Amino acid sequence: MPATVLKGIFQKVTVGTYPLLGAGEYSLSGLTRETLDAGEFTDDVTKYEFGVLDGGTITVNNVLYDPTDSTGQALLDSACLNASKFESGGLRFYVNSSSYRTVESGGHMLVTKAGALEAQRNGLARCSFEAKVSGGAMVLV
Repeated sequence: MPATVLKGIFQKVTVGTYPLLGAGEYSLSGLTRETLDAGEFTDDVTKYEFGVLDGGTITVNNVLYDPTDSTGQALLDSACLNASKFESGGLRFYVNSSSYRTVESGGHMLVTKAGALEAQRNGLARCSFEAKVSGGAMVLV
């Protein structure tokens, strides 16, 4: 069976069911397992044990800035400003026309960066957002 290829034309970012208008790029950093030094004074070689799991960081770049978008960009700006958390399904990162990644049930996504704006004289303004995954891993739904 051939490998499944992800095509960008089917991918999108949504805030709940509302599309983040103009989103052109996202990345999920993935899981990182902390390691803890478990060595003793007489050890000649360092020993490690597993620590806690970090759910990763989400970055959304190259979003076409739209100051009238009240269902996407404004909700992310507000979540950052007001320290609101998105639960499972609150932010969705589609990998095809029907499946998306979101934080697992019981976890949250915390918007840690919003309001970043880049504009050029001869182009459209763009903005970006970042979120931290907390209390769970990103899962495919």
